[in-house]
Formats: sequence, structure tokens, C-alpha cells
Amino acid sequence: MNDQELAELYRRCGALIYRRCLKLLADPAAAQDATQEVFIRLMSQIHRLESRDDDYLPWIYRVATNHCLNVVRDDARLALFEPGALPDRGAAGEAAAYPDRDLTARLLRRFDEVTRSIAVLALVDNLSQDEIAEVLGISRKTVGKKLRLFVERARRFVERAA
Repeated sequence: MNDQELAELYRRCGALIYRRCLKLLADPAAAQDATQEVFIRLMSQIHRLESRDDDYLPWIYRVATNHCLNVVRDDARLALFEPGALPDRGAAGEAAAYPDRDLTARLLRRFDEVTRSIAVLALVDNLSQDEIAEVLGISRKTVGKKLRLFVERARRFVERAA
């Protein structure tokens, strides 16, 4: 893949990757940085794109998801989530707009990268297990097992944290 083809790939997929990063990071500047980082990684692994012919989008999506999950995991990133920036949880009739981000980040750090990706794709993006298997390039059975394990361990973790 040459520079012109990579530029075309950015024109076709850049907005999709940015939206994915924005959904996971909830910060436009961080999402823009993450999008650029994803494409820098793609340039360094161009041989992996070339071997995928036209079926490269799930791989790019996975690279973006994993990168953003790693950003969220980093303690430096957690410091940017000021409690005062979150909506008031005590407003009458209002559900909390955001979960406890610190608790969520601590929970996600307890799992491997594949399990974190499965959890986010299932619980945040509402993808089916078949769709997750396709995006991540793993079996549906693996998705089901890892998702069940995540939910079981997450429940216990949240109960202990409460």
C-alpha cells in the first residue's frame, strides 16, 4: 500500500475511527489524538493491511478499540476525569449520565485486552456476539465464554467495591 492508498483509507475510514475513539474516550481532543495514533500504527504495520485485501475494516476497528481501552486504562488519563465534570447524580428523576469512571477503569484493568474489547463491544456498542466475533476475528464461542466471565467477575468486583 502506497502513501496515496493510505491517504484514501484515511478519507474513507478516518471519520468512523474518530467516532469510535470519541465514544470510548468522551473527549474530542483525545479522540483526535487517538485517531491519528491508530493511523500511525497502520502505517507501521502496512503489511498487515495489504494481506487483508478489502477486509481490513474489522482489523482497523479493533486497533482503534484496543488503543482507546489502553488510553482509558492509563492512570494519567484517569486524572483528566474530574468528578465535578460529571453530571449531578442527585438530580430528581435523572439517571446518572455516566458510570463511575474510576470504578470502570479499575474493573477493566483486571481483564486481558480481548476480554476488555468484548465487554466494550457488547455493553457499550450493543454488538451481538456474532458481530463481536467478526470484528475481533475470534470464535463466537470464545466471545460467549469471555463475556460470561467478564459479567460474573464484574458483579463480584462491584459488590466488593460498594
